[in-house]
Amino acid sequence: MAKLKMPEAEESGFIPTLNQMGFMTSSLDQFSKEFVDYAGKFPLEKSMEIGAAYGVATLEALKKGAQIIANDLEEQHLHILRERVPENLRENLTLLPGSFPEEIDTKVGSLKALLICRVLHFFNEERLNLSLKKIHSWINSGGKVFVVAETPYLKNFSPFIPIFEKRKKEGMELPGFVEDVMEVDPIRGRSLPKQMMVFDKDVLSSLFKNVGFVVEKCEEFARPEFPKDLQLDGRESVGLIARKP
Repeated sequence: MAKLKMPEAEESGFIPTLNQMGFMTSSLDQFSKEFVDYAGKFPLEKSMEIGAAYGVATLEALKKGAQIIANDLEEQHLHILRERVPENLRENLTLLPGSFPEEIDTKVGSLKALLICRVLHFFNEERLNLSLKKIHSWINSGGKVFVVAETPYLKNFSPFIPIFEKRKKEGMELPGFVEDVMEVDPIRGRSLPKQMMVFDKDVLSSLFKNVGFVVEKCEEFARPEFPKDLQLDGRESVGLIARKP
């Protein structure tokens, strides 16, 4: 059987996934770095990465001494990830393939930290609500969740921005739902699921507060590492760090 290989990165550093679920960035954003540092401080407790893909954050967390449960919908991603982990660190890695949130589970209160980076924006309202409930139940008291998602403020999503802002002004709880991504971006939409859910800092922080988290930090941030056709005005992504009381 041929050894699985990670696809070549685009010039920007974007690495295509094997299952048409977008791309993995080849470097860590500021919120993923904070997850890595935080998880590494608790080597005796489990942390988890949801949607790990080829494991850019998981690898760094393992190097810091963390014990990581790495989840991904595509099992081949996780096999590639395991091959990328130095042999002396593999005992601290647990692979958990399956669709989050429906197909995977872990013990209530068993995680010190959880990273879900560039995953939530692929969910509809039902999956999003189930995800938030599961994340809250899995994290132990005092533990933290680290989130990165996309905003509507991407150049390729420019046609959707006025729709998002109008819905938000009207008080819609989830103004960022896109029914058909191809109608917004027919080019990159070919490498994405049909539906997406984008957020800004107000929407994302409200969601986590509503399920019982204390939001410590939530802000939009620039993505200079993104391809030029995605960069807009320095608000391309939104990140959140929240603590379970």
